[in-house]
Amino acid sequence: MITFYATIAAGDERPSLMPKCAYLYPASSYSLPRFKMRAPIVPDTCTEVAADCGGFVAMHRWGGEYQYTAAEYVEWLHKFPRLDWAATMDWCCEPAIADSQSAIEERQRKTTDAAWEFFTRYRECPWAWVPTIQGWHVEDYVRHARSVAPLVEMMRGYYGHNPAWRVGIGTLCQRADARMIREVAQAVAEELPGVPLHLWGVKLAALKAREALPETVVSVDSAAWNSRFGSGCEAFHGSGMTQREYGYRVALPEYLAKFNRAISRPKQRVLF
Repeated sequence: MITFYATIAAGDERPSLMPKCAYLYPASSYSLPRFKMRAPIVPDTCTEVAADCGGFVAMHRWGGEYQYTAAEYVEWLHKFPRLDWAATMDWCCEPAIADSQSAIEERQRKTTDAAWEFFTRYRECPWAWVPTIQGWHVEDYVRHARSVAPLVEMMRGYYGHNPAWRVGIGTLCQRADARMIREVAQAVAEELPGVPLHLWGVKLAALKAREALPETVVSVDSAAWNSRFGSGCEAFHGSGMTQREYGYRVALPEYLAKFNRAISRPKQRVLF
């Protein structure tokens, strides 16, 4: 069964409204000056709690680099009242920021180095560290998965049967091609057999596809549930509710229902 994590921006927490599900908190949002890396508010209804390092925002808004250090990120994570897992810092590889093969490989190296640093320096943290496999083409992901495999094996041995631990696959959130997402996930799953995987920012279209994702995919996340785009925005304006009230009372339950229908549909296993 795949778990959906609803992304929650800083300032949007409303414990009295938030339905029972898994939530993901992005450090990039909480780093904005008006929030000053404050402690996230986690409702009692939250079934699982995860933290995102904010690599996507770093790429799109901050010129490809983070505006906070690893130590500042870890300090923020310690403010959570509870936390199951947190992503190590990663460097996205979209063509807008990595426009050559050498640029992709450099960002992969930085991602790998950061994953090693977080695991070796902050291993005793009470949450599980989740590294990310980066790339653009399928062969990029294969190369990166192979280079990170020694660390992944160390992590698997350290975390044992901890259900919170997994490995992320990044640079997927703007992919419109569900087939490409499946091929990337399958390639990583073959390089890291038996390792639970999280797909960063994957929307419903990839889950509705007839072809199945690898069985080792255990979770995905998205901010697309929040009714702030397209038809969702129009429905909110006609509801008479505040945007956050509509999001938690209507949009998120509807999104969760669509998600559950998508993952429950019979899928075709693809042989590679």
